[in-house]
Amino acid sequence: MPPVSSHEFVHILSDSLTLSIEQGDPVDILNNGDEFMVSFLRDIDSARFSINIMIYIWNAGTMSDQVFEHLNAKIKEGVPVRIMIDAIGGAGAMKRQEFKTFKDLGGKAEVFNSFSAAPWRFVRDDKRNHRRAIVIDGEIGYTGGMAISDTWLGNARNPEEWRDMMFRTTGPMATDIQGAFAELWASVTGEILTGEIFFPHVVKTKASAITYISLASTPSPDSLLMQKFILLSLFGAQQKIYISTPYFLPDGSFRDILIAKAKAGLDVRILLPNDFNDSPGVRCTSQKSYANLLENQVKIYEYQPTFIHAKSIIIDGDWSIIGSANMDNRSRKLNEENIFGISDKAFSTKLENIFIENLSHARQIDLAQWEKRGLWQRIREFFYSKFVQQY
Repeated sequence: MPPVSSHEFVHILSDSLTLSIEQGDPVDILNNGDEFMVSFLRDIDSARFSINIMIYIWNAGTMSDQVFEHLNAKIKEGVPVRIMIDAIGGAGAMKRQEFKTFKDLGGKAEVFNSFSAAPWRFVRDDKRNHRRAIVIDGEIGYTGGMAISDTWLGNARNPEEWRDMMFRTTGPMATDIQGAFAELWASVTGEILTGEIFFPHVVKTKASAITYISLASTPSPDSLLMQKFILLSLFGAQQKIYISTPYFLPDGSFRDILIAKAKAGLDVRILLPNDFNDSPGVRCTSQKSYANLLENQVKIYEYQPTFIHAKSIIIDGDWSIIGSANMDNRSRKLNEENIFGISDKAFSTKLENIFIENLSHARQIDLAQWEKRGLWQRIREFFYSKFVQQY
């Protein structure tokens, strides 16, 4: 692959994966729940034609109450509102009173792949909808790592407030996010969303536009489109690779390219959660790869104040990958995901500055100290790694 900074890189990525190259509006980075909720609720209040929300988790609590208060007000004004959550991530949500009230007012709420114990449904049940696709009037779009749960409120000031990011955009990128919503909405409900209230005519943006490639991936063990998108991006790195992910389960191909780049002299850094983690099994499995990476000059950091759920890849300060996907097996081949690869130095610089700031609250893992970890830790790594294909 040519360098990510080159004109050829985006075209090779586009041609290899049959994904189009687009020009879009600048992207706003929203840190933690405080920034996201102010922006999100303001945009809900401004809605005139449609509100579509697709997220993995929807838990009862203050955040849910605030969102429903604003959504219900828009329904009463005549604005159609659609919500889709995942059957596992939002288990039991539809039975709660707030969803019943929402639907009684005329809101539409659906569940992706309702769980069934029937053995012939197992393969289907294992495929989950992890996309983040929130769209207002077809003109404003959000994606990133957050969902609806009180752990995403606040400003990451304590272990009860998670560290995360959402990304707000307008214009063509919002259209792509709407497409990620509409595709799965149609597959579950049979309702095909068309027309100006969902897909308004977008005026092509000005000279300040960013170049991007959008990917809404559907699980397939044959194509592995998400994996190839990220791998080709990593191959284009010439100077540095900065990865932030809550779930880090690199397979052989990812480990090989990270090690090869680090041994070639690139600055390869990976920012992960510490013990503040919602999945101890994933954390132990992730730690099993630490020694191999550290021995080969890859730097690993663990964020200390709270659980860091932010997802981003920044390469050479020129190319960034944002969206719903983690660096684990589920995102590679089991989950519905949506991401953007963005070629824009100004955006990458902002994202890189946030990454560096996060590192100031992280502890770097030292290889010599890591090799002294106890037998119980090693046993846990070995045990949980046997379930890696389900993480």
